[in-house]
Amino acid sequence: MDYERKLKAASEELNSKGVWKSNYNPPSAKLLQMLGLQQPPPYYRSFWVNFTNSFIVYTPIFGVLMWFILWSAEGQSVTYAVISSSIAGVAYGVTMALYFFIQRRRLNLKKWEDLGGE
Repeated sequence: MDYERKLKAASEELNSKGVWKSNYNPPSAKLLQMLGLQQPPPYYRSFWVNFTNSFIVYTPIFGVLMWFILWSAEGQSVTYAVISSSIAGVAYGVTMALYFFIQRRRLNLKKWEDLGGE
């Protein structure tokens, strides 16, 4: 089954379970799709893929914002900013990966490979 059909089946399954579209198709997923990456929605990804995606998207945004809003005015070093941003990124990545892992189990979702199977 092709990616688009699986994505449609996943959307229908998540919708039927009462999951908001903004949760199963967040901006980070839309960005990855625009870049040509055909990843399943977060509910169907592994813990580590969700962790990595969340970390990669969140960490630089958080770091740059905090640098301009707070850290540069406080005279913090770039090393401090990188380490602090990385720690925050790990915390965010673990939190989001756990959320999707727990929700996938709670909602009793099919595996990505099994979606749309006739």
